[in-house]
Amino acid sequence: MVPKDSGRSIAADDGGFTVVEVLVAAVLLAITAIAVFGLVDAASRNNYRSQQSQVVNDRLQQEMEKLKQVPYDQLALTSLPTHSSASNDPNSRVSGTTFNVSQSGTNYEGLVYNGGNSQEAGGTVSSGAVAPGPTSFQDGDVKGSVYRYVTWEHDDACGNCGQDWYKHAVVVVALDPTASGSTRAYQELQGNLSNPNAGLSKCPAGSSGCTNPGGPDPTPWTFWLTDTPCSFSARQAITGDHLSHDTLGQCSAGLTTGPPGAGGANAGAPDLMFTQAAACTNSGCSPQDPLYDYATDVEPQQGAGLDRGLQMVTPTVNGCLLNTGALPSPLNNLLELPVTETNPQLEAHKWLSPPIPNGFNDVVLDGTGELDLWTQTINGGVYGGKLCVWLYARSAGGTDAPASNLDVTGNPTYFTYSRSTWPNNGWSEIQVPLHFSQVTLSAGARLGLAFTLEKQGTPSSSGLQFMYDHPSFDSRLEVDTHSLVPVF
Repeated sequence: MVPKDSGRSIAADDGGFTVVEVLVAAVLLAITAIAVFGLVDAASRNNYRSQQSQVVNDRLQQEMEKLKQVPYDQLALTSLPTHSSASNDPNSRVSGTTFNVSQSGTNYEGLVYNGGNSQEAGGTVSSGAVAPGPTSFQDGDVKGSVYRYVTWEHDDACGNCGQDWYKHAVVVVALDPTASGSTRAYQELQGNLSNPNAGLSKCPAGSSGCTNPGGPDPTPWTFWLTDTPCSFSARQAITGDHLSHDTLGQCSAGLTTGPPGAGGANAGAPDLMFTQAAACTNSGCSPQDPLYDYATDVEPQQGAGLDRGLQMVTPTVNGCLLNTGALPSPLNNLLELPVTETNPQLEAHKWLSPPIPNGFNDVVLDGTGELDLWTQTINGGVYGGKLCVWLYARSAGGTDAPASNLDVTGNPTYFTYSRSTWPNNGWSEIQVPLHFSQVTLSAGARLGLAFTLEKQGTPSSSGLQFMYDHPSFDSRLEVDTHSLVPVF
C-alpha cells in the first residue's frame, strides 16, 4: 500500500527550479552582462581616446619639426587661410589677414603669407612654402586634419633696430569625430622661428632699446638642459627615475652610471644641451608632466622618495674644483675633479651641445649670457647654497677650454652663485649672469656647461636639487652672438 503522503514527499525532495526562480536568475544574468559590456565599452573608449591623444602629440611634434627645417625666407603660408564660423574650427581665429594666437584670449597677429606685406624686408612676401591646410592624415584608426599658421611677432627688446621682427608658428591638429572617441577639442603647438640674420641688424646710435646702439645687436642663442646623453643628437623621452648619469667623459662613451673605475674608465657621456625646449607629453600639459628623479643613488636621509630632478653631493674640499690637467685617460684635458674626490660623478654634472656642423662658419660668442636654473632645497629645508659654474668649449679632438670670468679679479675659469637662504618653498628659478672671455666654436666643437656645489657655501648634510627637461621647469643656458648659428 502506498502512503497517502507519498506524492507530497516526492515533491519535497525535488531539487529543480521553479519558473519564478529561473526568471529571476535570467534577469540577474542580463543585468550583470549589461554591466560587464558597459565596462568593456568604457575601457575601449578610454583606450581609443588615449591612442588619439598620443597620435595628436606625435603629429604636432612632427609638424613643428618640419617647419623648423624650412629655410627661413620660405617660412610663409602659400595662401591666406579663410575664416570659419564654426567654433570648433581653428580657422575661426582667422580675421582678415590676422590670426588670434591665443586660444583663451585676444592676441591677433598679422599672418605671413604669399601676397602679404613683409614686415622684415618690406614689399610683398612671395617665397612661402608652408601649406595652411587643412591637410588630412590617418594614423591607424585615428583620422584628422592639420592646420598651419605663420604670424609676424615684434621683438620689443630692440624696437628701433633694423630687423626687429621674427616669425611665430602655430600647428593645430583637429581629429575627426567618431563614435568611440566622440568629438575632441583641437590641440595645438606654438613656437618661435627666429631670423638667423636678426643679430646682424644695425641699431641707430642713441637708441635705448638696443644692447649695442650704433652697431650690430647680438642674437641670444638658447640651449635647454636635457636628461639625454650627448651620444644622441636629439632629446630622448624620459621613462622613469634612474641613477645619476656619469657625465665626466666623452660623448662616445655613451650612458654610464655608478662609481668611477680606475683612471676614470667609467666616465660617461655628458648630457645634451638642445636648442628646442621640452614639449608636453600629454594633451594640453594637463595634468602636469611627471617629475622624475635623476639621481636615485643620492637620496636624502629623510623623505627618500620625495626628491626629484638632479640632487648633487657636496665635495669634501672647499673651492670650485673642476679643472683640466694631467689626468688619466680618458679624462686627460677634460674638466675634472681632483683625484681626492672619491665620487666625482655625484659631485659634478656636465652638458654639451650638438657639434657645430662641418663646413659651417665659426660661431663666436660675444661674452655675455645667463644660466637659468629651476632649483629648491631637499624637503623644504632652510639653509644656504653656493654653485660653481663653468662655461667651456670642447674641441672636435676632445679637449676642454673653459671661458674666463671677466667680472672677478684674476679672471678665474668659473662663475659662482650663492644665497644665504636657497629657494625652499617649491621649485624656483634662479639666474646666474655670465660675463666671459670670447669663445669660438669651430666645426666639430661643442659648447659645454658644468656645475658643482661649493662646500664652504653649502652644508654637506643638506641637499640641493635641480629640475630640467620639463616644460614647466625649463632650465636653460643663453649666450649672445653676432654669428649665424646652425639649426640642430
